[in-house]
Amino acid sequence: MPHRPVVPDVVSLGELVIDLVPTSLDREPLFAARPGGAPGNVAAGVVRLGRSAAMLSRVGPGAFGQVLIDALERAGVDTAAVTRSAHEPTALAVVSLNPDGDRDFVLYREGCADSHLVLDPPALDYLAAARILHTGSLSLATPVSAAAQRAAIARAGEAGALISTDVNFRPALWRDPAAMLAMGREAVAAANIVKLSAEELLALTGADDMAAAARALWHPGLRLLAVTSGAGGASLFTADRRIDIAGFAVPVTDTVGCGDAFMAALLVGLLAAGSPVPDARTLEQIGRYANAAGAVMAGVAGAMEHMPRHEQVVALLRTHGFDAPPRLGTDT
Repeated sequence: MPHRPVVPDVVSLGELVIDLVPTSLDREPLFAARPGGAPGNVAAGVVRLGRSAAMLSRVGPGAFGQVLIDALERAGVDTAAVTRSAHEPTALAVVSLNPDGDRDFVLYREGCADSHLVLDPPALDYLAAARILHTGSLSLATPVSAAAQRAAIARAGEAGALISTDVNFRPALWRDPAAMLAMGREAVAAANIVKLSAEELLALTGADDMAAAARALWHPGLRLLAVTSGAGGASLFTADRRIDIAGFAVPVTDTVGCGDAFMAALLVGLLAAGSPVPDARTLEQIGRYANAAGAVMAGVAGAMEHMPRHEQVVALLRTHGFDAPPRLGTDT
């Protein structure tokens, strides 16, 4: 019988990674294997916030690949289009944390399974059905996965889906910094919804001002540009307005996955609004909801398995005197 996927709100395409996170800083450090990878984290976050998501990726054989598939399925993500390689390993990221909880990564991705992602028939079915295709720039670092991402964007765009991207630079993966910047610009140029950090925005444009940098990246297909500044909050740009939204002061356990939680909440909010360019009041509410999701994420260790739930985000908003945005998680 032909594959007939449930229509997902979001299809997330890209890397799935095992994060090796330090659990001890004694003489003999220990590392815990936790499921991660920004696109997978976003897919899990979308589902935990009340929407549906499917994952397009490729993992290696053995325990690490299964850990990732199991974590996505526990979150409620459709993994029918996650393929398994018989030989190529699952990508690894060794994570280090400073005393403030900020993280650094050393990525082991050379020859990994997701760098050889190709689009099979189930993947094409999902792309034809999705409302949003979410991508990153990391898959553009390797030729086979780059071709798959470009083909996926074309397929989803033809079917009327919005294209979302998180630039999410990882300089250690790129031998040529200029190539990294070029792929970041390509990811932005193909997207309707873009999320990136303030540092990434300025690096992509060479501008010294956020507003000027946003104007330099703007293109006719872009509808929303979200620029994150960690605890400092976020700025949301549309073609004709800028909305600055303060962050939340919270105790930080680690910052792994905070940007992915923000991204997931942003997509859920836009889905509920029914438009990538809602009115200013709604957009401010969505941005605050996304900031709150990132703040909730900062209070836990790990990423994919601990992406925030809607009720956790609402609780943090109410603690700071804000109401939850209306209609999140359901269509009007």
